[in-house]
Amino acid sequence: MENNEILQSTESDVKGGKIVETTRPDKESITDEKVKVKRHKFDSLTIFEVSESELDTIEKGSPSSIYLNFAIFLLSIAASFFASLLTSDYSNKQNTFTVFLLITIVGFVIGGFLIILWLRTKNDFDQTIRKIKDRVS
Repeated sequence: MENNEILQSTESDVKGGKIVETTRPDKESITDEKVKVKRHKFDSLTIFEVSESELDTIEKGSPSSIYLNFAIFLLSIAASFFASLLTSDYSNKQNTFTVFLLITIVGFVIGGFLIILWLRTKNDFDQTIRKIKDRVS
């Protein structure tokens, strides 16, 4: 800015259907700013007591989504390499066939394991929340 003009903060209010802008004095600091707070009354408030391990589970979420993501990734890679094994001729390329076969087997085995792990742990988060809510009744 070539202009040595000092920018001042402005406040806007609606008065009589028109917007009125005013500048704040320089000596006013941010801590002097007034904030309008709207408060609404609750009919009732329920407080749940939560253990530290339950709080950690809620904070981190369930690890089962990571298992599912990696399982889908590995099974997709394995299926792609399997399709390649079925559709190509590897008679002259024994090393390539071995690598593709290894990737296919490892992908299906680890992907299947992660799917099973996901199926066993997918409800941990929901069970923790249900356990906390059941304490109230």
